[in-house]
Amino acid sequence: MKKAKKQNIIIASIAIIIVGAIVAYNYSYDQTRQKGFKFGNELQQIQEEVKQAQIQFDSKITQWKEGDLSLEELLDYSEIHLDNMQNKILKYDKLNPPAQFAPSVELFKLSTQAQLDSDKEFIEWIKTNDESHSIRSDSLLQESFEYEMLALGEFNSVKAGLK
Repeated sequence: MKKAKKQNIIIASIAIIIVGAIVAYNYSYDQTRQKGFKFGNELQQIQEEVKQAQIQFDSKITQWKEGDLSLEELLDYSEIHLDNMQNKILKYDKLNPPAQFAPSVELFKLSTQAQLDSDKEFIEWIKTNDESHSIRSDSLLQESFEYEMLALGEFNSVKAGLK
Protein backbone atom coordinates (compact mmCIF):
# COMPACT_ATOMS: atom_id res chain seq x y z
CA MET A 1 0.00 0.00 0.00
CA LYS A 2 2.86 2.36 0.74
CA LYS A 3 4.26 1.91 -2.76
CA ALA A 4 0.91 2.77 -4.38
CA LYS A 5 0.58 5.80 -2.12
CA LYS A 6 4.05 7.03 -3.15
CA GLN A 7 3.17 6.55 -6.82
CA ASN A 8 -0.07 8.49 -6.37
CA ILE A 9 1.82 11.33 -4.69
CA ILE A 10 4.39 11.38 -7.50
CA ILE A 11 1.66 11.33 -10.17
CA ALA A 12 -0.25 14.10 -8.36
CA SER A 13 2.94 16.16 -8.06
CA ILE A 14 3.70 15.77 -11.77
CA ALA A 15 0.10 16.72 -12.62
CA ILE A 16 0.36 19.83 -10.41
CA ILE A 17 3.65 20.80 -12.08
CA ILE A 18 2.14 20.35 -15.55
CA VAL A 19 -0.99 22.35 -14.66
CA GLY A 20 1.21 25.04 -13.08
CA ALA A 21 3.37 25.22 -16.20
CA ILE A 22 0.29 25.54 -18.42
CA VAL A 23 -1.15 28.29 -16.22
CA ALA A 24 2.22 30.14 -16.20
CA TYR A 25 2.51 29.84 -19.98
CA ASN A 26 -1.03 31.13 -20.53
CA TYR A 27 -0.44 34.01 -18.13
CA SER A 28 2.80 34.93 -19.88
CA TYR A 29 1.10 34.69 -23.27
CA ASP A 30 -1.78 36.91 -22.11
CA GLN A 31 0.66 39.47 -20.67
CA THR A 32 2.61 39.57 -23.93
CA ARG A 33 -0.60 39.89 -25.92
CA GLN A 34 -1.83 42.73 -23.71
CA LYS A 35 1.53 44.51 -23.96
CA GLY A 36 1.45 44.12 -27.75
CA PHE A 37 -2.13 45.36 -27.88
CA LYS A 38 -1.23 48.41 -25.77
CA PHE A 39 1.77 49.14 -28.00
CA GLY A 40 -0.37 48.82 -31.13
CA ASN A 41 -2.94 51.24 -29.74
CA GLU A 42 -0.26 53.76 -28.73
CA LEU A 43 1.36 53.60 -32.17
CA GLN A 44 -2.01 53.97 -33.87
CA GLN A 45 -2.76 57.01 -31.68
CA ILE A 46 0.50 58.70 -32.68
CA GLN A 47 -0.14 57.98 -36.36
CA GLU A 48 -3.66 59.40 -36.05
CA GLU A 49 -2.34 62.54 -34.34
CA VAL A 50 0.22 63.03 -37.12
CA LYS A 51 -2.49 62.58 -39.75
CA GLN A 52 -4.79 65.09 -38.04
CA ALA A 53 -1.95 67.63 -37.67
CA GLN A 54 -1.22 67.34 -41.40
CA ILE A 55 -4.89 67.69 -42.32
CA GLN A 56 -5.11 70.88 -40.23
CA PHE A 57 -1.91 72.27 -41.75
CA ASP A 58 -3.09 71.49 -45.28
CA SER A 59 -6.39 73.17 -44.45
CA LYS A 60 -4.57 76.34 -43.38
CA ILE A 61 -2.55 76.29 -46.60
CA THR A 62 -5.77 75.97 -48.61
CA GLN A 63 -7.30 78.87 -46.67
CA TRP A 64 -4.20 80.95 -47.43
CA LYS A 65 -4.29 80.06 -51.14
CA GLU A 66 -7.97 81.02 -51.28
CA GLY A 67 -7.29 84.33 -49.54
CA ASP A 68 -9.18 83.43 -46.37
CA LEU A 69 -5.97 83.52 -44.30
CA SER A 70 -3.21 86.11 -44.41
CA LEU A 71 0.43 85.16 -44.92
CA GLU A 72 1.20 86.30 -41.38
CA GLU A 73 -1.60 84.13 -39.96
CA LEU A 74 -0.32 81.14 -41.92
CA LEU A 75 3.22 81.71 -40.71
CA ASP A 76 2.00 82.05 -37.11
CA TYR A 77 0.08 78.79 -37.44
CA SER A 78 3.10 77.17 -39.09
CA GLU A 79 5.19 77.71 -35.97
CA ILE A 80 2.53 75.99 -33.87
CA HIS A 81 2.32 73.18 -36.41
CA LEU A 82 6.09 72.62 -36.45
CA ASP A 83 6.22 72.46 -32.64
CA ASN A 84 3.26 70.08 -32.65
CA MET A 85 4.92 67.79 -35.18
CA GLN A 86 8.18 67.81 -33.25
CA ASN A 87 6.28 66.70 -30.16
CA LYS A 88 4.72 63.86 -32.16
CA ILE A 89 8.18 62.67 -33.18
CA LEU A 90 9.24 62.57 -29.53
CA LYS A 91 6.28 60.29 -28.77
CA TYR A 92 7.85 57.53 -30.88
CA ASP A 93 10.82 57.50 -28.49
CA LYS A 94 8.49 56.95 -25.54
CA LEU A 95 6.99 53.81 -27.08
CA ASN A 96 8.11 50.46 -25.74
CA PRO A 97 7.62 48.22 -28.77
CA PRO A 98 8.21 44.49 -28.75
CA ALA A 99 11.65 43.92 -30.31
CA GLN A 100 10.30 42.65 -33.61
CA PHE A 101 8.29 45.88 -34.09
CA ALA A 102 11.19 48.27 -33.36
CA PRO A 103 12.25 48.60 -37.04
CA SER A 104 8.73 49.57 -38.11
CA VAL A 105 8.52 52.17 -35.31
CA GLU A 106 11.82 53.65 -36.48
CA LEU A 107 10.48 53.83 -40.05
CA PHE A 108 7.28 55.55 -38.86
CA LYS A 109 9.43 58.04 -36.97
CA LEU A 110 11.58 58.67 -40.06
CA SER A 111 8.41 59.20 -42.09
CA THR A 112 7.12 61.80 -39.63
CA GLN A 113 10.53 63.51 -39.51
CA ALA A 114 10.62 63.71 -43.31
CA GLN A 115 7.08 65.15 -43.25
CA LEU A 116 8.18 67.76 -40.72
CA ASP A 117 11.23 68.64 -42.83
CA SER A 118 8.98 68.91 -45.90
CA ASP A 119 6.70 71.29 -44.03
CA LYS A 120 9.69 73.40 -42.99
CA GLU A 121 10.85 73.64 -46.60
CA PHE A 122 7.33 74.50 -47.75
CA ILE A 123 7.14 77.31 -45.18
CA GLU A 124 10.54 78.57 -46.29
CA TRP A 125 9.31 78.57 -49.90
CA ILE A 126 6.28 80.65 -48.86
CA LYS A 127 8.55 83.11 -47.05
CA THR A 128 11.22 83.44 -49.74
CA ASN A 129 9.49 82.38 -52.96
CA ASP A 130 12.72 80.44 -53.67
CA GLU A 131 11.67 77.54 -55.87
CA SER A 132 14.45 75.30 -54.53
CA HIS A 133 12.56 75.08 -51.21
CA SER A 134 9.42 73.95 -53.01
CA ILE A 135 11.37 71.27 -54.87
CA ARG A 136 13.02 70.11 -51.65
CA SER A 137 9.63 70.07 -49.91
CA ASP A 138 8.18 67.83 -52.63
CA SER A 139 11.20 65.52 -52.46
CA LEU A 140 10.91 65.20 -48.68
CA LEU A 141 7.19 64.57 -48.97
CA GLN A 142 7.91 61.67 -51.35
CA GLU A 143 10.55 60.38 -48.92
CA SER A 144 8.02 60.55 -46.09
CA PHE A 145 5.54 58.54 -48.14
CA GLU A 146 8.16 55.90 -48.95
CA TYR A 147 9.13 55.54 -45.27
CA GLU A 148 5.46 55.24 -44.37
CA MET A 149 4.91 52.45 -46.90
CA LEU A 150 8.03 50.62 -45.69
CA ALA A 151 6.88 51.00 -42.08
CA LEU A 152 3.44 49.65 -42.86
CA GLY A 153 4.92 46.71 -44.78
CA GLU A 154 7.33 45.92 -41.94
CA PHE A 155 4.63 46.27 -39.29
CA ASN A 156 2.16 44.07 -41.18
CA SER A 157 4.82 41.42 -41.90
CA VAL A 158 5.65 41.13 -38.21
CA LYS A 159 1.97 41.17 -37.26
CA ALA A 160 1.25 38.36 -39.73
CA GLY A 161 4.14 36.34 -38.30
CA LEU A 162 6.27 36.53 -41.44
CA LYS A 163 9.22 38.04 -39.57
